[in-house]
Amino acid sequence: MKRSEILQRLGYTVPAGAVRRVIVDTDAKNEADDQYAILHHLLTPMFDVRGIIATHFESKAQTPGETMEMSYREAQKLLALAQIDDVPLLRGCPLPLASPADAPDSEGVRFLIEEARKPDDRPLYIAVQGAMTNVAAALNRAPDIADKIVVLWNGGGPYPEGSEGEFNLLQDADACRALLASRAEVWQIPQNVYGMLEVSLAELAARVRPCGALGEYLFAQLREEYDREFYPGITFRSGENWTLGDNTTIAVLLSTGARWHMQRAPRILPDRRYAEDPAGRPIRVYDWLSARLTLEDLFAKLNLAYGEQDA
Repeated sequence: MKRSEILQRLGYTVPAGAVRRVIVDTDAKNEADDQYAILHHLLTPMFDVRGIIATHFESKAQTPGETMEMSYREAQKLLALAQIDDVPLLRGCPLPLASPADAPDSEGVRFLIEEARKPDDRPLYIAVQGAMTNVAAALNRAPDIADKIVVLWNGGGPYPEGSEGEFNLLQDADACRALLASRAEVWQIPQNVYGMLEVSLAELAARVRPCGALGEYLFAQLREEYDREFYPGITFRSGENWTLGDNTTIAVLLSTGARWHMQRAPRILPDRRYAEDPAGRPIRVYDWLSARLTLEDLFAKLNLAYGEQDA
């Protein structure tokens, strides 16, 4: 089924001038919130989703080079459950960059370059929900695309110090260094801000699980992940909650009320913390997002698209 047919179930359209070109870059099998973010992008009429690129999460790999393929298969499963068969899904780079100048090839990297170079006056937004590897590889291979893309970077620790343990930066710090050294426009949503998208398991059971086979899967896979991942010391886990942190790349485009400031890009230290860089170029850093608007929008779209047809 075409994505446009699913979007018809929402019962409304958006002005043509509001539509943004978007590529979703996702480590879909890393945790349980990536799946929600992928579906939220696909169910948002403002987004002309050009494709989905699978990303690695090698810090969790049991066998080197396996995690990108895990993300690819998970995104494949989600598209099938969502009944969407016309959105391209591509494999990205299986490993982090060897250095900030590294430029590995993959079908996802080639796709990103091709989309950025298409004759379109609209910028191409890259919603990066995991490692920055694919975007950095594309910029290193084709520096000319920097003026045509906006990178939505969901990652990095809180300012001013940063954090050595922030997961997305941890996956490929060299790729983030390459991004910040490029000319590409960067909108960063750091850890303290993406942590605002907190939900309870009861919310998900009441609002997501009833949405057909897709809703059942979204809830079940999160519950299974919770049982595997929970331990009392983790910042974002109380025992009855989750953080849909990857949905920030929807929030920054959907909402006009988000708060952000411009600052010079930091230097990323070897321990992945930040240091001031007087030569750093200006980037946008988000300070606040509307959790209410973002989460209610997700729940409403899932219900409108899948709540009755598959129930």
